[in-house]
Amino acid sequence: PEAADDVPEKLFTEATKQWQEKYAEIKKLSGNENPYALHREMAEEMISNVLIVRENSKLQATLNKIDEFEERWKNVNCVDTTDWSNPVPSFINQLRNMIQLSKIITKGALMRDEFRGSHYKPEFDLNQPDDFRPDTYLVFEKQKAAGKVNEEDFAPEHLAYMKRFAENNKKWLKSTIAIFKNGGPEITYEDVDESLIAPRPRKYD
Repeated sequence: PEAADDVPEKLFTEATKQWQEKYAEIKKLSGNENPYALHREMAEEMISNVLIVRENSKLQATLNKIDEFEERWKNVNCVDTTDWSNPVPSFINQLRNMIQLSKIITKGALMRDEFRGSHYKPEFDLNQPDDFRPDTYLVFEKQKAAGKVNEEDFAPEHLAYMKRFAENNKKWLKSTIAIFKNGGPEITYEDVDESLIAPRPRKYD
């Protein structure tokens, strides 16, 4: 179809019916959990344990906690059931989505044991030498591409670090892909296209 008028009306009526039924079920929720308090608690958990610096033990604990949030969501109270200009059912619906997204983010982070950018796990630090210059890695990569690395061109500790960095790239230079399957996220990976810009070590000082 090229325009909305070309789409069978049945598709719109069925979608409308589906969402009306979904929101009708949300409005029936009358448990003892305040959805806004549950949202705040989950946000605090994520901010505390799933930001830049990450530890596997805390990530696993957070993943367990998110499972609890998912169960508690089923017991929320839709505190406003009016039909006109009522944001509560919509918030409750989005809270369920936020719980699922939090689970994806946390599980994906737990499975990536690396020390890079937004996945910064100190226990997997590659120990970059203090005097290392990131552009040195470009020379190293250029020599590798030419077929031979002249190891004498590099300080021993720099060479060892660059080899660690290259091995780490082989394992983790990929995007995390998540699909919803069997009630939760299933994680796979997709290689990153580095044909235009090759990765290099970061330095923050």
